[in-house]
Amino acid sequence: MVKTFHDISVSESLKELNTSKKGLSNQEAKKRFERQGPNELVSEKKVTPLQIFFSQFKNIMVFMLLFATIVSFMIGELLDATVILVILVINAVLGFIQEYRAEKAMEALLSLAAPHAVVIREGKEREVFSRELVKGDIVVLNVGDRVPANIRLIESVGLKVDQAHLTGESISVEKVTEKLEKEVGVADRKNIVYMGSIVTYGKGVGVVCATGMETEIGQIAKEVQSTEREETPLQKEIAVLAKYLAIIVVILVTFVFLLGIIFNHEVSEMFLTSVSLAVAAVPEGLPAVITVTLAIGMQRMAKKNAVVRKLSAVQTLGNVTVICSDKTGTLTKNEMTVTKIFDGDKEYEVTGSGYEVKGEFLINGEKFNPSNLNLLFEVGALCNNAYINNDNGCCSVVGDPTEGSLLVLASKAGINYLDLKDDYKQLAEISFNSKRKRMSVVLKKKEENFVYTKGAPDMMLNLCTHYLNKGKIVKLTSSQRKKILEKNDELASQALRVLGLAYKPIDNNVSKFDESLEKDLVFLGLVGMIDPPRLEVKDAINLCKKAGIRVMMLTGDYIATARAVGLSIGLIDENDLSITSQELDKMSEEEFKKIVKTVNLFARISPENKLRIVNELKNKGEIVAVTGDGVNDAPALKSAHIGVAMGVTGTDVSKEASEMVLTDDNFSTIVKAVKEGRGIFDNIKKFIKFLLASNVDTINIISLSLILGLPLPYIPIHILWMNLITDGLPALALSVDPPAKEIMNKKPRNPKRSLIREIGLFIIIAGLVQAVSSITLFMISLNYEGYFIDGSELALAKARTMAISGAIIFELFFVFNCRDDDKGIWRIGFKDTFFSNKWLTAAFIGSMFLQFMFIYNPLFNLLFKTVPLNLAEIGLVFLFASGGLLIIPKWFHKDLNIGLKKASAQ
Repeated sequence: MVKTFHDISVSESLKELNTSKKGLSNQEAKKRFERQGPNELVSEKKVTPLQIFFSQFKNIMVFMLLFATIVSFMIGELLDATVILVILVINAVLGFIQEYRAEKAMEALLSLAAPHAVVIREGKEREVFSRELVKGDIVVLNVGDRVPANIRLIESVGLKVDQAHLTGESISVEKVTEKLEKEVGVADRKNIVYMGSIVTYGKGVGVVCATGMETEIGQIAKEVQSTEREETPLQKEIAVLAKYLAIIVVILVTFVFLLGIIFNHEVSEMFLTSVSLAVAAVPEGLPAVITVTLAIGMQRMAKKNAVVRKLSAVQTLGNVTVICSDKTGTLTKNEMTVTKIFDGDKEYEVTGSGYEVKGEFLINGEKFNPSNLNLLFEVGALCNNAYINNDNGCCSVVGDPTEGSLLVLASKAGINYLDLKDDYKQLAEISFNSKRKRMSVVLKKKEENFVYTKGAPDMMLNLCTHYLNKGKIVKLTSSQRKKILEKNDELASQALRVLGLAYKPIDNNVSKFDESLEKDLVFLGLVGMIDPPRLEVKDAINLCKKAGIRVMMLTGDYIATARAVGLSIGLIDENDLSITSQELDKMSEEEFKKIVKTVNLFARISPENKLRIVNELKNKGEIVAVTGDGVNDAPALKSAHIGVAMGVTGTDVSKEASEMVLTDDNFSTIVKAVKEGRGIFDNIKKFIKFLLASNVDTINIISLSLILGLPLPYIPIHILWMNLITDGLPALALSVDPPAKEIMNKKPRNPKRSLIREIGLFIIIAGLVQAVSSITLFMISLNYEGYFIDGSELALAKARTMAISGAIIFELFFVFNCRDDDKGIWRIGFKDTFFSNKWLTAAFIGSMFLQFMFIYNPLFNLLFKTVPLNLAEIGLVFLFASGGLLIIPKWFHKDLNIGLKKASAQ
């Protein structure tokens, strides 16, 4: 177990690490480096690219298709074999690319390591490579530095760090040197700075207490490595489907072969027929259609700012039942924004969100000119070490986010802080620290000197004797102090971070710039700020609720802030329970399970508990999506069924551990992606229904003809032709069907429901109806042409032409009834049936044209041993084929659902 240092004093820490403030000697540092190893994150042994590629062939469906390829070559069907082989290679290449990219998560973690660090060795400062740091090294930290290891602070001068990547906190965290309680969680260990954090303010000195894999980031790296990705629900469904298909195909094809032998058919004839049936029964188009469907879905989602990194994840999002969202940067903008001002008399509201310098000042809901607050704006902008970076019209803050919000506030009032800095010369800065809880600057403008101060409101009021009231300096009475403190409490209760601002003119002859200047100040007002929710998040959460999707907030921020955001976006109600990570740690396993089932907001959450919550939801059968942008989110992102990272504010680690990246960091984009995902799963289900029903009918027709003692209605080449016509264009066209209008009004599909059982009855009934229709048509033609009298080959050829044509046209009609589980072709309407998916209409026309070529083109007649049909015969074909328009999916799905409910009840 790694030793913790937050609960021991500075002197005890130095003693424990056998070092001093003068640092290690170069010789000692070298010895420790040899013993401890480099300060870097190590990755586990990776699989080679070749192993990743060949792993794509390890599933039953692929084995079945390889068998079909070999058989197709054996019987001379080179085109069929080549097509199947190309499909397999394309799928393998796509899978390889996805998995190879997914393994980059560790490389992203490595990028968080600082390349250099300033250390004290033998009493002198020197720069070394970060990887050379050892436990016991004394490290110097300044603004802008990336913390190179876990460091126990021994000196802190107003030191603040941004550790949002680790804890999810929306503001920079002030750091101290004092000893803390042992039970304090990682986020609250204020005397430790963690590897990968950024120094935003002040400076510090500390002793390295953990390096490499012993650091918090190292532990997360280990977690990411050990977290194995589960198969997506779709992959599991296809694997089950392939297993059933393999068993059924072997049984049925063997049955047909033996049946043919029993009824005195030639062994060679039955072998070729059985082999052709086997090739036809394996839906070789399925992997291709799934690939095309998911790829088209990826393109649609990319246009809506959702970039999918893993192909199978496109559909998974459509089945999501729970979204576990981070707060900072996901539900909120991760940009501190001043929303309230109190000048001692009136409260003002400031509109706008984030660092964009657009907003208005309101009082009682009415716009007003805030020129009376200009001095407050100036103090906020000048008592400040941040600056706004406007890169290509996109505003960001360099420095402390709280100070950045004060610059934006001034800009909204029309005050350019850069011009202010030109007008004022800074003479001194009295830095912020945890004891003082304030910062001051001494400024000179022309011949006048001023002290500008900002800090904790209670501390500021203790230093103020007057306040600015309507442009006049008025004595600060006890009643006025009480009024200001009450307003401070009111703003704080709204989860706002509140600062007080004050100033005073000073004598030009003052030469000593220290805390003695921070007396008899003039109070200017309070400013309340918060990391605001994204404007569109509330509507997105309402849509999730409508779609039956549970949204949970898992944040590292404080519970008051998290609740304020949760209430404002409609995630929770006032009476809803919220839980902290420390409370979770004290719970029994049963209590934990109960809480996860009912509570939607978790604050101060640790990476371990976030992962634990995600795994518990998965154990309960939920399909879980996790959103996040920090390093702390990586294990949960990788463990979830689908990890969703933020593209703008997200770390490389979170992006690489995820399956999907939102390029606009917009939570509402997830809802759009859910809609696309649901539509994609529906389309996959549609063409699976169509393909399997079409393949089942072929086996049924051959079996029925053998049982009835009839000649075979199809020869091997007919079976392969039918396979090509129906498994090709119409099935592909189903993959681009637009989502149903009411798709987001339905609850997520039950992840425990088996797809094969869900559509099995429909496939069986459709296959039987088609088989009976075709075999009846075949028998009528045989009888009409006198085959039973003279056994004419011409009569048999015509009957076979009618039978195969009837079967194919039946399937071309039937494809339109596979488009909607609830509505048949008659309820969808003519317009929606033929024009809402123009690709399907084109596929229908194209396949019908090819089938007429099959019937009437002399070359096709020669190749396929068919004969032309007269008008009455083709009319009869269409009459029997029209049964494909009558099979309504809802009838059979309803019966099956009742059966499933009974089965689950038992």
